[in-house]
Amino acid sequence: MWLKIIRFIIDQYVYLLLIFLISLSLFILAHNNSPQIRTMQGEFADVFAFLHYPKVWVNDLSNLVEENQELKEENLRLALLNAQLKEAYLENQRLREMMNFADTTRLTILPAEVISQGTTPLYNSITINVGRKHGVAPNMAVITNDGIVGKTVSVGNNNTLVQIFLDVNFRLGVKFQISREHGIMHWQPNGLAEVREIPKTAIIYPGEKVLTSGFSEIYPPNIMVGEVVEVHQSANNLFQIATVRPSVNINSIEEVFVVLRK
Repeated sequence: MWLKIIRFIIDQYVYLLLIFLISLSLFILAHNNSPQIRTMQGEFADVFAFLHYPKVWVNDLSNLVEENQELKEENLRLALLNAQLKEAYLENQRLREMMNFADTTRLTILPAEVISQGTTPLYNSITINVGRKHGVAPNMAVITNDGIVGKTVSVGNNNTLVQIFLDVNFRLGVKFQISREHGIMHWQPNGLAEVREIPKTAIIYPGEKVLTSGFSEIYPPNIMVGEVVEVHQSANNLFQIATVRPSVNINSIEEVFVVLRK
């Protein structure tokens, strides 16, 4: 084995000597502080710098991918925070309006939150988070700042089922704010309501406000109900029929008041 190594060294003597001399030269160049050598080292660095480009490019690409991921996560956090802040602002506005209403009304009212909406076998209804232990009883009016919502029907200790005005069996005594005509309002499947059997001599205009009449043991007078959309003649041409758009959007309500006493 040693003979093979010696023979290899002898055969490759010239190449091995060249490699040794090159290595020695590079070592001397790397450890020489003369200005000429430093200049030569800089020129060599410029010539062979391209060898480092792939590594630099890969590192930069990796950093960009990581930075992009961090920016995506930060964007998501900011979007969620913005949604939370907006929701808090809107809730604050609603509560301010409710407080203002509670301060100005002469009714004895109890604030409540809507915890569910739906249709039971008996009622088109919502459920609110107050009940018998809060002073709620059946057949109490439920309202918002914007107007009538419905009435309490089934009362538990902590929660109450409210029949809303969109229920087909819901009836409400109303009056027109300007003409002072009275009538019974019936809600229709299209979300609008009708007041029928209005005398032909009554002058009612689109846009006129409709209020509760007060001729009820449940609903206080002068609570907003809606606005007249149109007025047309009945089929027998003896009366007028007023179509009314409700002032309360049931699908968007989150807080309500229960009227404990007029």
